[in-house]
Amino acid sequence: MFNFLKTGIEFNNLAKSMNGMNVMIQDLIPKIERSHDYSEFTEDVLVLAYIARKGVLDRMEQYNWTMDAKIVVPTIERGRITLTYAFTQTVGKLHMIAAQLDLSDLVEEIMDKGDAYYQLERNLPEQITKNI
Repeated sequence: MFNFLKTGIEFNNLAKSMNGMNVMIQDLIPKIERSHDYSEFTEDVLVLAYIARKGVLDRMEQYNWTMDAKIVVPTIERGRITLTYAFTQTVGKLHMIAAQLDLSDLVEEIMDKGDAYYQLERNLPEQITKNI
């Protein structure tokens, strides 16, 4: 019984992480399009990579949810969507942004929990890391 409740809570947390990522991505894309200096977006992209790893990938791996599972992510679309679609709109777009800004290697290192992941984790405020 308690395992089922924990799984449900974590699925809601997954939706919240994806929702937060989508808000940040939708805010970031127009700024990138208007800018000539991509370096000002590095920190935002790295934080998104950290959220993707901790808030999305870690949960998906831990609970082994299938990509056809239905989830509600309000800022992506009203109603239930597949995890595949939500993943594409968040983690997939993050990878596209990282490639555009020439940050793919660093984003991959964070997503693979390499040194950059732990360095970023140490530098982020504890309030942020606990709420992902």
